[in-house]
Amino acid sequence: MQMQLELPDSVNVDQKYVKEALMAVLYSTGKLSAYQGCQILNITRRSFDEMLPHYGFSALVDSDDNLDIELTA
Repeated sequence: MQMQLELPDSVNVDQKYVKEALMAVLYSTGKLSAYQGCQILNITRRSFDEMLPHYGFSALVDSDDNLDIELTA
């Protein structure tokens, strides 16, 4: 799936920030696994875990849904 997002110039964020933030939110809500997030961002699992706090999420606190996704990934 490809998506396009247009933001006003007054929103001062780059494409990497938006992509990482989206992966963090999708991961935290159980919409994708950490493995999928790592593949999309082309980073290691450790880097993914270290990225999460930058967007207000923790790799240490996980939901049952996320654990199920990880176990089936």
